[in-house]
Amino acid sequence: MEVLVCKLPWYANQAEPVSASQMTQPPLHVCFGCSAAGTLKHALETVGRGDKVVGLVDYFSFGPIADVDVEARQKWVERELGYTDWDDITDQSAEFLARSLSHQGRITLWVSRDGASDLAGFLWWLSHAADREVSIVESSYLGILGVAEMLDLLDTAIPLSSERRSSCLAQWQQLQAENAPLRVIEAGKLISAPITYFDAQLLGHATAHWQKMAMIVALTLSDFADAQVYQTGDLVLGARLADLAEEGVLEWRGDLASMRHCELRLPQSSQAGV
Repeated sequence: MEVLVCKLPWYANQAEPVSASQMTQPPLHVCFGCSAAGTLKHALETVGRGDKVVGLVDYFSFGPIADVDVEARQKWVERELGYTDWDDITDQSAEFLARSLSHQGRITLWVSRDGASDLAGFLWWLSHAADREVSIVESSYLGILGVAEMLDLLDTAIPLSSERRSSCLAQWQQLQAENAPLRVIEAGKLISAPITYFDAQLLGHATAHWQKMAMIVALTLSDFADAQVYQTGDLVLGARLADLAEEGVLEWRGDLASMRHCELRLPQSSQAGV
């Protein structure tokens, strides 16, 4: 199978409007998370539909999003999150954008209203889509839905109105201007946030006893699930715990670069070596 790879910067590709006469390809479903894309693809296959599905692998809820060279984003991820191969993610994101914008058929966007990464990815994609007509399916977090639930959502797609498009584009432009380290959901809206945004929540799960870093991350992710607002993933949370340990806010032993092989606890001034 031929793979289309776009080497243009992720912000440079702009879609041209597609007329009704050009709608010759099968419908395309655009998801802003790989888990949702995989489930939706399986769901469509189970009912014999030939629709196409693409999924975004990048997470625009963190890192710089201003219109700069892609290397700035890659360097930020390496510096702040300790991930050194983000150029692969960048290439896949460019491919995702090129494939979806060049599609000559009906496009449906699948958006999780309670997922920060989904919302950021949706705004990012829309900022490149010019006036392309699209429909939208909005739901609770799509990444945890099953096949039957995905199929139930197929008939809920509605055209994206010009008013909604304008509002979304204005929101993205504001987020780009702020260019904060994080974007999170507060009161149902995506807003800019500092890199320290989750620190208090993470520290709330630290104890005087040694715990694996992975456990603290898992407990914080569980908080998101309980609140039904999916703010970020283990990459950001693990990186922040490592930073807090290096700053002396937490004591640590093991390998800070591995959540499974590092243990953390609150400072024990009288038992530092225990």
